Amino acid sequence: MRKTAIPLIFLLLCCACSEEMSVRSSSQNATPVSNTPTPVPTSEPSPTHDPAPTPTKTETLQNTPNTPKQVGCTDTGHEDPRRAEMLENHELWLGSLVGSSLDQGYKLLTGGSVPDGLLYKDSVHIWWVSATDHTIHHGVIEEGNLVDLGSISVDGEIFSGMVDPDLVELEDGTLGLTVLDGFDRPGSPGPICHLRSTDGQEFFTHSTMLDLEERFDPSVVVVQDRWWLAVGIPADEDSVTEIYSGQEGGDFQLEGQVNGAVPDISFLDGKFQLLTCSPEGMMQYSSSDGKGWVLKDTIRFPGCDPSTVTGTDFFVYKKEVGGGREMPPPPPGEPPPGETPPS
Repeated sequence: MRKTAIPLIFLLLCCACSEEMSVRSSSQNATPVSNTPTPVPTSEPSPTHDPAPTPTKTETLQNTPNTPKQVGCTDTGHEDPRRAEMLENHELWLGSLVGSSLDQGYKLLTGGSVPDGLLYKDSVHIWWVSATDHTIHHGVIEEGNLVDLGSISVDGEIFSGMVDPDLVELEDGTLGLTVLDGFDRPGSPGPICHLRSTDGQEFFTHSTMLDLEERFDPSVVVVQDRWWLAVGIPADEDSVTEIYSGQEGGDFQLEGQVNGAVPDISFLDGKFQLLTCSPEGMMQYSSSDGKGWVLKDTIRFPGCDPSTVTGTDFFVYKKEVGGGREMPPPPPGEPPPGETPPS
């Protein structure tokens, strides 16, 4: 885990639970989700754009001129996969967020942390850091279950040392994964790195996005060919989030700052939306230009690491064991949620 005290504590304990509810632990990789709604794409398409040429297969994506392997990403701070005991009490939950109205939803699994979700090819995909091996895992929700597809690979290898995954689908249909790299080394981890994939499972290094110390939990949105990056700066008091912008593969410049950390940035209905975590709750900001931000609401709920599932009203997040309702299994003989009973 992190080798500096504050980043380690912040990753594992982002936000104290504000209410206690009963939980039954589950060690299964696929857990039934009761009453989970069917993902419905929003009317507004994801505003992501990418000028890179469309790869025809994974090897093409790896070797395109616009995907250079930059020094600073995937070269230090990596170790062999190993169990992360302190993540075993973290749970992944899937709820919904409409405006400021939050439905806490149901637990997907125990032993996972810092999740992100994306509607991709008409299915909800989730990426998270698993307690089983401290690598980033990829899964898909099928018939009300989260099916763990296993660890992602980066440049053909599986290793521990990348955390805080954030996914976007680009205009050419490829997936962009932004991560905090160099987690397994002394001192502050970093930099913020960007990877690419054609399937969500095998990734290749694309570029270094931001190389500043003490920046965690990256979140990215692409609007009209401009990339917007939010990163958190955790602290015992007065954590903040910085917002940067830049062109793909280029330098990023600081545009704004808000209170709270562990950010999630998105773009909806012509405005930027930003979620951050603080001791007071989840803070909800909006902006018309990405530079000036207005606090809309502070939502109390027992979790953190917020992630809106782009293209849906779903909301995936992390909480501590004992922080909320565990999803009940379907009654015997009844189909999983979303399935039609046989006639």
